[in-house]
Amino acid sequence: MVRNDYQVKWANEKLLTAMKLYESTFGDGFPLMCFSDKSPEKAVQIINECVEQKKDVYDLGYLFGDVDIQY
Repeated sequence: MVRNDYQVKWANEKLLTAMKLYESTFGDGFPLMCFSDKSPEKAVQIINECVEQKKDVYDLGYLFGDVDIQY
């Protein structure tokens, strides 16, 4: 899908607003890097779902916090 400049600016503004809401609700930033394969609209949808249900991305099952990462 080709986006014009207005669509990109609108999506970025909506995403930034939603990310601020997520941080103020949960006291932690939204892990945007984990959702880099999603569109900004989808990320906003996920954030809104989290805020409405008062559950973060881990509680809603979008991400898992108990993964054993070895470096």
